[in-house]
Amino acid sequence: MDDTHAANGLPLRQAGAMIGIPESLWERCTMALPPTYYDFILKNRPYVVELAARDAQFLQTQEPTPVAIASVDDYNSRFPECFEKVDQGILGQASRASGISLDEIRPHLPQVLPELRAQFASLYATVNHEYHCMVNFELANKKCFHFSDNLSTHLSNTEINLKARLVELPFPTCLFVFTSATVINAMHNIRGAEGRREMNTGDLDYAAPVSAFLTLLPAGGKLLGRKLVIVAWHAKPPAKSYLMLKRELYLGDGWSLEQSLRTDWEKLTPDDLGCGINIEGGGDIIEPMGDETFYTDGLAFYRIMLNAALYLASDQAELTTCTSPRAQIEIDARQFASVPKKKRMLKQAAEHSCLDYAEVGASLGPIVIEPGTAASNSSESAGSKPQVRFMVRGHWRHQPHGPGASQRRLIWIRPHYKGPDIADLINKPYLVK
Repeated sequence: MDDTHAANGLPLRQAGAMIGIPESLWERCTMALPPTYYDFILKNRPYVVELAARDAQFLQTQEPTPVAIASVDDYNSRFPECFEKVDQGILGQASRASGISLDEIRPHLPQVLPELRAQFASLYATVNHEYHCMVNFELANKKCFHFSDNLSTHLSNTEINLKARLVELPFPTCLFVFTSATVINAMHNIRGAEGRREMNTGDLDYAAPVSAFLTLLPAGGKLLGRKLVIVAWHAKPPAKSYLMLKRELYLGDGWSLEQSLRTDWEKLTPDDLGCGINIEGGGDIIEPMGDETFYTDGLAFYRIMLNAALYLASDQAELTTCTSPRAQIEIDARQFASVPKKKRMLKQAAEHSCLDYAEVGASLGPIVIEPGTAASNSSESAGSKPQVRFMVRGHWRHQPHGPGASQRRLIWIRPHYKGPDIADLINKPYLVK
């Protein structure tokens, strides 16, 4: 069921019906996709999307056609034009703040621009990451996946107990969108004490989704294998951007995914592939780690990203393709003579991303208590069943199947709780001394 709500507190489908949004627009959607970081860029820096799209069109005419780029330096890119647009925006701000016209500033640009670029270094770095993400996103035809909150919680409690070579994306670049507080907390946990303080004080914006662009590329240099580039933003269009993270994980053929999480590119060479978790045996399944490492190592966010990719490649993947209703709502809004009604519909449209997407794991429920683990009754021996509820983390199996077990498929074992139900604990007889 759709539990996404409009600004007035009503479920989106109900709120939409009240202002004339056709029911047909909701037929395939149970999870409305909120505006993503793609929508954020489109609103605030549309030239990034436009120029990146033109780059992608150019690259698609080349032989061989790249499925993704590692750097805009590898081809005749329009990225310099993008930086000029950023320059113009900053110079415009400086002109308005100082009262000096642009015509007066232009003769001094050779001295002014380097100083401004240093002052706004974080903006230029952000635009650089945005541009690379947009080119690759366009090359993959803008494939977007919206993960349900329940699925996100399951994935956050699942081991990545596999070899790195088993990681695949359904497309060379994908946008993963999460609205789960679990994912938002995991992202800000990387900031350390300050991030955890904001979690505890409720200062994080849980209405803002996490948008993560994932791209698979060759490892580069003399390294064999691949790398997974993850660039993620916690942002809420039209104008609130809270945090950006970028990490590149080396997916060496002989590496475990936990090793990949700890990729140290400064030490990584063909002769020294770095240190990581010791792997016993030659199989694809890795032994689980202790809770003190799993939950406190600061890598939970990236572990969720890897599990999300594994889930999409697994036999249990539940996907429903959805068309964004935004464009149709905007078209319908223009047909109304009533200005207030038109404004309400346009406001409703703004609560949706313009992207078509696949909703992932929409029907998955919360983590359950495993049947048959209720507290023992008085006729059973004391201590024969657990008296404290605990989490059994999920994990993966690379299961043989097919003729002569010659094929393999990825099977996800969901996390679950073991131990007594809360009612059993409450109703249990206690001896008062």
